[in-house]
Amino acid sequence: MKNPVLLLILFMVLLPVAENWAGTAEELTLEQAIDLALRQNPDILAAQKEITVSQGRRLQMQAIPEPQIVFSDEGIPFRSGNNTNHDQEVSLGIEQPFEFPGKVSLRGKIGQFGEKMAGYELARVKLIITAKVKEAYYRAVLSKRTIGALAETSRVLDDFIASATTKYQSGGGLYLDVLRARVEKTRIQNQLIEAKKDQTLDKARLNLLLGRKGDEPMELTTELSFLPLAQDLASIQEEARATRPSVQIASLKVEQAHTVLKLAQKSRLPDFSVGVYTPSLRTGSWGFSLAVSIPLYWWKKQKGEILESEAKKDIEEISAAAVSRRIMARIEEAYAAVKSAEEQVKIFEQQLLAEVEDQLKMSITQYQYGKTDALNILDITRTHLATKLEYLKSLYLYLISLSDLEQAGEEYE
Repeated sequence: MKNPVLLLILFMVLLPVAENWAGTAEELTLEQAIDLALRQNPDILAAQKEITVSQGRRLQMQAIPEPQIVFSDEGIPFRSGNNTNHDQEVSLGIEQPFEFPGKVSLRGKIGQFGEKMAGYELARVKLIITAKVKEAYYRAVLSKRTIGALAETSRVLDDFIASATTKYQSGGGLYLDVLRARVEKTRIQNQLIEAKKDQTLDKARLNLLLGRKGDEPMELTTELSFLPLAQDLASIQEEARATRPSVQIASLKVEQAHTVLKLAQKSRLPDFSVGVYTPSLRTGSWGFSLAVSIPLYWWKKQKGEILESEAKKDIEEISAAAVSRRIMARIEEAYAAVKSAEEQVKIFEQQLLAEVEDQLKMSITQYQYGKTDALNILDITRTHLATKLEYLKSLYLYLISLSDLEQAGEEYE
């Protein structure tokens, strides 16, 4: 009886601890979120598997033709009376086909280009997912900061309601001031409800990008912060030409198309087959065979392969130039967006925030001494909240503009 009782007591003691542990939100910095996404995001995992697929495809392309076991029966009479000497002979051997030198190596090179492209495609997907994670993370932090700004305004209104109620009770104020403040407080509470709902959705989107369940709790610890962009447009574009995955993929496609054309041109050259046989009548002796394919140049097959490969090479060259132009144009657009958002943040930080904050404090002090009315207080309170929310939005837009600049043009592939 003692053991079940002890187990029950232990269960009752540990259950609240387990529940608290299970409900603890994981603290997550932006860097940790990106690292999780790079390890768990389904799109990235699929792109990693594509590298294995391309490796398998390359091995198949590098394979030489399989040998054949050959059985031959010679001397079978065509009609009655033929082969009266009964010198029918059976041979058993093996034949190995060989392609003209260079064909297998060219196919292997084509496969290697495909393998490299799969690697750059993985880098491209990682770049896009990283940008999406940053956007989702910053969006969730924006929701958190919005809730904080609304809660702060709610506390300011609570203080004002208490002050207005005291003035009314002492005969120095109007009940209408109290009523207006309560209505404003209710409006703020409704905004809080909406903001909390948005935060739940934003965290769910982020969780899905991280390869987790949408309702897993998390506490985001990286704040929205402003650091001006130091690089100029020319250096960013120059770096993109050398490192962007889409540019590298387009360049590899051109090289691959040139190699495919070379392989098509070799289709005019013959292939071979070598065989070794052992005959049944001449025990201990061996036979040898050599076969050569005959490419018929007047047929349409070889000419069609070459014509198609030349056209595809031209298409890839046109596409590579278009990719480079598109990415440079998108970088230019994204850079302009970053600079515009940067100016907005500076306006808030250098002017508006401090001015509105001072005006709110001054108005509250003036109300306490009867130098202003409730309408002015409520108006400046709304302006203060709107300014903070717009500042947070400007910070968010600046940060996602930076993120967009990092992968500008890649999302179109």
